Amino acid sequence: MIKDTVIDIISDQLEVDKDIITPETNFMEDLEADSLDIFQVLSEIEDELDIVIETDESIQTVQQLVDHIEATKE
Repeated sequence: MIKDTVIDIISDQLEVDKDIITPETNFMEDLEADSLDIFQVLSEIEDELDIVIETDESIQTVQQLVDHIEATKE
């Protein structure tokens, strides 16, 4: 469920088709997102899931973000 929410938000914020977003999708390389884009995605996820995401430079893919969120929610 978290993964679906994350993909929906990424799709909306970056204006890309959900079908091209996979767990292995890299924000910068595959979606051409810059740091502001990523900040906006994280901000929207925080609002939607009512959590605080500590920014981590090692988060590069959708799955890494989902894993980070799941660890935060525990």
